[in-house]
Amino acid sequence: MFLYSDTIKAFISRVREDVRDIVNNEMSLKMDRSRVLHKGILYPLNIIVFEDNSRLGYFDSRTYELGLSKKLMYTAHDRVLKNVIRHELAHFWAYIIHGPQVMHGEEFKAICRSFNWDQDVERAYSNVQIENDKIEGDLKTQKLLERLKKLLALSSSDNPHERELATLKANQLLLEHNLDMTRTQSKDDETVYVKRVLEASRKQTKHVAIYEILKTFFVSPVFNHGRGIFYLEVIGDKTSVELAEYVAHFLDHELEVMWKDVKKKNPTFKSIAAKNSFMRGVSKGYVEKIEDQKKKSAQSFELALIEKNLAHKLHTVYSRIGHSSMSAGTHHSGANAAGIESGRNLSIKPGISAGKSGKTLLLS
Repeated sequence: MFLYSDTIKAFISRVREDVRDIVNNEMSLKMDRSRVLHKGILYPLNIIVFEDNSRLGYFDSRTYELGLSKKLMYTAHDRVLKNVIRHELAHFWAYIIHGPQVMHGEEFKAICRSFNWDQDVERAYSNVQIENDKIEGDLKTQKLLERLKKLLALSSSDNPHERELATLKANQLLLEHNLDMTRTQSKDDETVYVKRVLEASRKQTKHVAIYEILKTFFVSPVFNHGRGIFYLEVIGDKTSVELAEYVAHFLDHELEVMWKDVKKKNPTFKSIAAKNSFMRGVSKGYVEKIEDQKKKSAQSFELALIEKNLAHKLHTVYSRIGHSSMSAGTHHSGANAAGIESGRNLSIKPGISAGKSGKTLLLS
């Protein structure tokens, strides 16, 4: 999970100066602002802060990200922080020279020695004393998530009345949480959470449908791109982001199941246009159902406050953001109508454990 706040921005600004100093003076390369020049090619280096108890840093070759744990902001001496930065820059340089296959073997160690970096850099992860993480162990967040997941489980009940009541209650609970956050949280140094919940080599209409559905969970979804991939991020407070990850992984599988079921009932739904129209219909049907529930649960000015707060969080992470869309393509009215009906009946079922699947949720 990635973090953004004014304090974190100041820390990143300081780290960026350290990175430039190390690249220019210790690695004898040229770095101006945020790009490293090598053989006529400018390689970007994007610096982010993340929350994860299992590691202190990483370099991701697909997005050219140098990630640093938030622990380093508070617990690391200057020399230790710079050694973690050097360690990740060694991974960056190993990728440039050898490709993504190099981890911590002899080639990696040779790179460290070539820059006169000692064993403290090679094993930088062992230099920081681990302390309890105040946010990671947030009991209030965990309890709220468990309540929401139990309600979502009830929303898959065979009893239509019980299903609708559970869905309504889950949305009311999340709405109340976001209203409380909007009213009480200071904007001066608010921590904003970002999580990459899905990734693939090519964006499909299914992913756009998931994007639209996730907006009903009080997060700002964003499509972003790396080298040969796209990924779907969600931005918001911690509880909403964690729940959105849970929902995204469920939908990624469930929408395919729903499409197979509707094809069995409608053998003429064979084309990609039919599938795309169905996916658009699902998101439309679900979003309309939830928006109707929200209007019954909150006043319009309260919903506007939440939207304003979400926009502020989005701006904190991406001060300038473009808009992308997929062409609607050929419309298949029958499949779209079936999708709308399926969306109105869609429930987020239990059994999804975010982060426990075989897939890596964060690019690493």
